[in-house]
Amino acid sequence: MDSSMKDWSGKDLIGKDFNGQDLVEFDFSEADLTEATLNEADCSRAVFYRARLREVRAAKTCFREANLQEANLSKASFQEADFTSVDLEGADLRESDLTRANLSHANMTGIYMCDTTFVDARLIEADLKAGDLRQANLSGADLSGADLRYSNLEGADLTGAKLHGADLTGANLSRVKLKQADLADADLCECTISGADLTEARHLSCSQIESAFFDKDKTLFPSYIQLHWISEETYECRCSEE
Repeated sequence: MDSSMKDWSGKDLIGKDFNGQDLVEFDFSEADLTEATLNEADCSRAVFYRARLREVRAAKTCFREANLQEANLSKASFQEADFTSVDLEGADLRESDLTRANLSHANMTGIYMCDTTFVDARLIEADLKAGDLRQANLSGADLSGADLRYSNLEGADLTGAKLHGADLTGANLSRVKLKQADLADADLCECTISGADLTEARHLSCSQIESAFFDKDKTLFPSYIQLHWISEETYECRCSEE
């Protein structure tokens, strides 16, 4: 196909039907695809730089290695979509549904994901540094090896999530639900966990807790973690076998 036929940059594509189409390496830079449908389309290596994809429907769509930097993807539907190795830096995914989507190895630095749904999604080794994940639903999500440094997850739901080897240095986990979450080898250095629910969390250690910040009586720990408070700010931690 002539490369000029793949150039849709800046176009008005509101509500357009792209269902099942081959859009590999198409250029949609700054195009308006508001309310468009892209279900099961192949958008591999396509460019959506600063494009507007607000309220699009893109179930099972392939975006592998696509450029979605600073794109508006808010209130959209991306169930089971493939975002492997995409560049989403600075994008807006607020209130979107990415249930069972694959975002492994994606660059999501500084992304807006407040109130976004990632139920059972795969975010293995994804880069989520400084991301806004407040109130996001990440229950059952696989965040193994993910970079969540300095991200804001206040009020997020990480029930049953896999955080094996995740880096949460400096992250805000205030009031986060971490029940039954796997925290093996997760780095909680300078992480705020005040008000978090860690009951039934797995593989949590005293060394992880001692590197985090929390207030007395405001955080719920699993039964195998016992804290003996010496004062309002100092304590001794003991960890028994699960």
